[in-house]
Amino acid sequence: MNDATREALAAALQNGAAIVCHAQCVPCQFGQCQPTPTPHPWAGAEDREHAAAIGQPEPTGNCACNCARAES
Repeated sequence: MNDATREALAAALQNGAAIVCHAQCVPCQFGQCQPTPTPHPWAGAEDREHAAAIGQPEPTGNCACNCARAES
């Protein structure tokens, strides 16, 4: 990433033209969260099928919803 792109991205984040979206699984996107905090992946069957269809590795990573965080 060059300096101009970095500056444009920073400006867009500051003025609200761009946002950061944390990956959430479909149930969490619609408020159907886990009853107890349980780590689970954000990617579902459709995400995995799409990645395979376009020759990309299977998506990994934990759902970003609070219900996916282990209790401390």
